[in-house]
Amino acid sequence: MRKFCVFLFLLLMINIFSLNVVTSIKPLELIVKEISPNASITNIFDSFNDLKTSNTALNDYKNIDLVIMINNELKLEKNLNSVILSEGVLYYPFLDNPYLWTDPLYSVVIAYKIEKKLEIIDPENSLYYRDNLLNFTQKLINLSEEFSKSIKDKNIKIIDMNNLLTHFYERYNINYKLYSDDILVTNKEILVSERQYNNITFSGLKNKKINVDILASNYNNILDFYKSIIDNLIQ
Repeated sequence: MRKFCVFLFLLLMINIFSLNVVTSIKPLELIVKEISPNASITNIFDSFNDLKTSNTALNDYKNIDLVIMINNELKLEKNLNSVILSEGVLYYPFLDNPYLWTDPLYSVVIAYKIEKKLEIIDPENSLYYRDNLLNFTQKLINLSEEFSKSIKDKNIKIIDMNNLLTHFYERYNINYKLYSDDILVTNKEILVSERQYNNITFSGLKNKKINVDILASNYNNILDFYKSIIDNLIQ
C-alpha cells in the first residue's frame, strides 16, 4: 500500500509539473516527445484537410506553456511562448518548401530551437532537455549517415507528384523532378505522392509508387517516419 501511494504521488507530481505544449502538426509533436517525453502535448492538425482551416485560434486551450508551429498556421495570443520555425536559420529552406521536417538534419535544427525555448521556460530541467536533445541528434545523424552510405551507388530517379520531399532529395543528392503536365514519365522513375493524392493517370501507371504520410499522422516516432521513406526508396 505504501509503495502504491508513493507511486501515485510521483505520478501526480509529474502531471503537475509537466509542460503544456501545443503543436500545429504531428511531426512537431513527435520531435517534442524526444526532447520532453513528459510534456502534455496537444496537436491541432492531423491531416491536410485539417490544415486547410489554418490560422486556427487557441482561445479554447488553457494554461499553454509553449506553442510550436511551422509558420503562421495558428493564431497566437499575446504573451504566449512560441517557436515559429520559419523564422531565423530555417527561413530560406521554408520558402523553398514548407515541409522542413522531411530532412532529418533540419529536424536537428527544429529540435535545437525547441530545446532552447524549453530551457527558458523551465530552467530547472535544462540539463534534462539538453541530454535528450543530444541523444535525439545522435540518432538522426546515425540514421542520416547510414542512409547516405546505402544510397550512394543506387541510381534512384524520382518524380514527386506533390512537391513533398525536396529537402530530403537534396540532402542525399537524389535525382528528382517535380511533376508537371508536360513532364515525360518513363517506367524508370519512382513516383512519390501524398497518401491521399488521387489522380487517374497517376494510378494507372505501372511505376513503383511511394505514398508518403507527410504529416506523420500514423506514426508514434519521428525516426520511424524517416525509416519508412528510406525503406521504400531502397527496396
